[in-house]
Amino acid sequence: MIRLRTLQLIKRHFHSFFRHNTPTKFVNLVHIYYQFWRGRRVVQGYPFEIIIDPINFCNLRCPLCVTGQHKNRRPYGTMLFEEFTRIIDEMRQWLYKVRFYSWGEPLLHKDIYRMISYTHRNNIGTEVSTNFHFFSNEDQDAEKLIDSGLELLIVSLDGTTEKTYMEYRIGGDFRKVLNNIKALTKAKTVKRSHFPVVEIQFLAMKHNEHEIPDMKKLAKELGVDRLRIAPLTLNVRDPNQVKEWLPANEKWSRYDYPTLEDKIYRKRRRCEWLWRSAVINWDSTISPCCVFEGPKSDFGSLKERSFEKIWNNEQYQVSRNVFNKNHKSFTDLKTICERCKGMPLAEDDQQYGLY
Repeated sequence: MIRLRTLQLIKRHFHSFFRHNTPTKFVNLVHIYYQFWRGRRVVQGYPFEIIIDPINFCNLRCPLCVTGQHKNRRPYGTMLFEEFTRIIDEMRQWLYKVRFYSWGEPLLHKDIYRMISYTHRNNIGTEVSTNFHFFSNEDQDAEKLIDSGLELLIVSLDGTTEKTYMEYRIGGDFRKVLNNIKALTKAKTVKRSHFPVVEIQFLAMKHNEHEIPDMKKLAKELGVDRLRIAPLTLNVRDPNQVKEWLPANEKWSRYDYPTLEDKIYRKRRRCEWLWRSAVINWDSTISPCCVFEGPKSDFGSLKERSFEKIWNNEQYQVSRNVFNKNHKSFTDLKTICERCKGMPLAEDDQQYGLY
């Protein structure tokens, strides 16, 4: 499962590198990884991929999702289009890709197609992960999505029947999702467009793992480009989550049975996120990665300072320094990265999922 996951992630990012490469971006990428391998805490270079969370609320109530359970620590809100374009204008010379999702349902944002289009026009790849309920007019919205220039659409579909799907995607409409997928794949055929690449993401859980063979058949019938069987992330410190959701077959799990050790984060490694990526929340605050939700992970605000000034501030330097052997603290400042150290775990047994 872990090896398969790596190959699947490479496929996701393949198009962005070759479609949007420039000499400036490539030099920046090489420079970033050189400094990553050297463990430099001050980085001469900038992220080549970012996550922008345009909105942090959702229409579904998924049981293991902090947003679905209305447990977000960050206030709900949406990013203004003008603020979004300002961010892109500052960072476009380095970026290969923008991923439009983190803690909310991106297609709920009224300007999401404009955001994608603006990013596309600036020679940056685009990716959206969605529960795919928000086509008011299937044919027209499918064309709008294609015309926006979106490169990758990841659709969450965790069942081949309404009953199985609704077990986790509480509040969802199984038939609506299927019809929207069909409308999009049909529109791609009519417009002879290769994009967006449509990927179904199926989270493997105890109640749906028996449907994996049927999901492979359904994906072909829907005409999507690929299917990803993804491992579920949960809070292993909560025995109830483990008992209810973990698949019986360890093949589909990210956890080692019976120790429940996370196979993805089994070894402590230097965290690439601190050198190559960043998360920009709806309120323009910067977080180092997409694992921990809320202000506890904030490293600065783009409403107060430019990204260039935040990227090597004290929080970032302290966090990168954590991964250097025999590192010595040069400040009393503590960050979320010092607790994580590249092996994220839930803080207690009360958290929903890992976050």
